[in-house]
Amino acid sequence: MLKTYSLTKDTLLVSSESNIKNSSVVYVYGDEREYIESFEHKYDFKIGNILTFDDRVAYDTMIDRNDEKSLLVSFLFPEIHEGGHLDNLTTSVVFLVFKNKLIIFTKQKLKFIPELLSNMVLRDVNNFIEEVLLKIMQKKFYVMLNELRGIKEKIDDLDSKISTSGPHRPTFGDLLTLQKYMIALSTTYGANHKALDFIKKNFTTINDIDFTTKKIIDEIYDTSDTMDRIILGYSQYLDDLENMINNMSSYQLNMIMKTLTELSIVLTIPAIIFGFWGINVDVPFEKSSYGVFAVLIISVILSLICWFWMRRKTYL
Repeated sequence: MLKTYSLTKDTLLVSSESNIKNSSVVYVYGDEREYIESFEHKYDFKIGNILTFDDRVAYDTMIDRNDEKSLLVSFLFPEIHEGGHLDNLTTSVVFLVFKNKLIIFTKQKLKFIPELLSNMVLRDVNNFIEEVLLKIMQKKFYVMLNELRGIKEKIDDLDSKISTSGPHRPTFGDLLTLQKYMIALSTTYGANHKALDFIKKNFTTINDIDFTTKKIIDEIYDTSDTMDRIILGYSQYLDDLENMINNMSSYQLNMIMKTLTELSIVLTIPAIIFGFWGINVDVPFEKSSYGVFAVLIISVILSLICWFWMRRKTYL
């Protein structure tokens, strides 16, 4: 699918898809092989392959036949959802930055991109490409930060489950899911830092980039650093939770083994007594009609004495 936007005065407006050449911004998502292959052939970049990246980014400078400089840079956008595998938790976003045109590629549609581009008011029409790209990145990092903060609720829920019901099987599943998110997110943020460095290096060396544009870049860096700190804290907390769950599981197993051992000791006493009265010699109560009850009472009394003794010794 293609969505095209044209610059009218200081505002980006949705334009006809047939007007691609005259569009200022083009958003390409889904299977647009012909359009993608035309850029791959022209610039010798495998955009289709870059769109499949889920743990690394791509960035480089392109020079066309007219010696005009353009940029290719990709970022990873994490999508946190239930039941996702590691290979589909991230979406690669590819930008082709030309002098008067910006083209955005994603394998699947990201809702925030067309929402942001529609009726976007620009501050500096002379550098609108840089401004549009930075605003998309700024929004992208803001969405990532909000989703990362949303994981805190999942961690709190997991903490509550452990506190109330202990380390049951669903608890382990929730923990593994969160750890999987942490792996995907930490990989994403690390890769995006490299792409962000590339953008800063190329944009801040242009003479007519003003202070506000540099400030936006700095804000994106601050957001990225904040996400790094949050992901580090969450990962450490999840590691601590995992250790606590393992300790609780070991404790529960020890208590089960301890209980079984205690039961074995207590039940061994009646077995010994019944075995003694079962030998083929004269024994007490042999001639008594109440002998069975007497033996049972003796077994119960001795078993209770053993149980109270172990309790007193803090074995229970």
